[in-house]
Amino acid sequence: MNTNKLFEQLIAHENLTSSQVQSFMHACMSGELTDVQIATFLALMRMKGETTEELTTAAMVMMELAHSIDLGEDLIDIVGTGGDGKNTFNVSTISSFVVAAAGVRVAKHGNRSVSSRSGSADLLLQAGFELQLSDEQFQNCMQQCGVSFLFAPHFHQAMQHARKARQQLGIRTLFNLLGPLINPAHVKKQVVGVYTKHWLEPLARVLANLGSQHALVINSRDGMDEVSVSAITDVIEYQHGELKHWTINPKEYDCYHLSLDEIVVESPAQSLALAEEVFSGQQGPARDIVLLNTATALYCADPSMSFGEAIEKGKKAIDSGEAGRKFQQLKELTHMSKK
Repeated sequence: MNTNKLFEQLIAHENLTSSQVQSFMHACMSGELTDVQIATFLALMRMKGETTEELTTAAMVMMELAHSIDLGEDLIDIVGTGGDGKNTFNVSTISSFVVAAAGVRVAKHGNRSVSSRSGSADLLLQAGFELQLSDEQFQNCMQQCGVSFLFAPHFHQAMQHARKARQQLGIRTLFNLLGPLINPAHVKKQVVGVYTKHWLEPLARVLANLGSQHALVINSRDGMDEVSVSAITDVIEYQHGELKHWTINPKEYDCYHLSLDEIVVESPAQSLALAEEVFSGQQGPARDIVLLNTATALYCADPSMSFGEAIEKGKKAIDSGEAGRKFQQLKELTHMSKK
């Protein structure tokens, strides 16, 4: 593929057509391009600013090339773009087990870290999970436990061609935005955290374009791609063909903390230690941020539930010990299923 014209267009801040995005993504995912070409494209797209049409097309190509899996209906995913620079522990991953303990099935799509100190897969590997499973094993985990961790490299093998360029660039790119959009189980309910409020509405529109039934795109005013304990979080909700903006204030749910310092980690081991504190019922900012993000997911799964009711449901899932049991059960299942 001749990328020169594409690059000149991006330098001039001209948007790409769907056909151009399709061509580039196919070339990228098939290994036709050099690391320099991929990195140049990603950097120029970031400088221009990706459009909803460009993101929708790129996500469609990646789903077309992905290995899909059938885990049934009525699933939810809780995922962030990453790249918020906060280095907090793996909030959405831990929240997934609380959500599952509250009775909602979670197809958690995740990977090892690109920009943070502990990606979702890094945490689970630290805890002793086996991540390289067959489709049958992923399905068994969902059937037995109500939660399955879908390790991105297994389902998006073509992404390996962009990994080196992404790592060497070391900045947020198109792929940070695409990751939450390409769950291989084709979930229709999603909580997606973004690293800047700029992406709240555009990503909600992309999710709508991709067939989402109910999506909440979130960004906290202290810059997290999660619901925060130290600031108000803005939410763009997509449902029934409409977008709606609302906010989550941690003070309203007795979850406010002045600082994020206690939940910042240096390693997957530290992230796991905080997870264990949450599962043991220990009070503090780690528990409270998990409760807020759990409640967001429970509301996404069942919008007839108030946010306050969802908080209480999350508390019961933790304090009963059920969330911790889900964590242990899934770990055991990943090994029992291994062939």
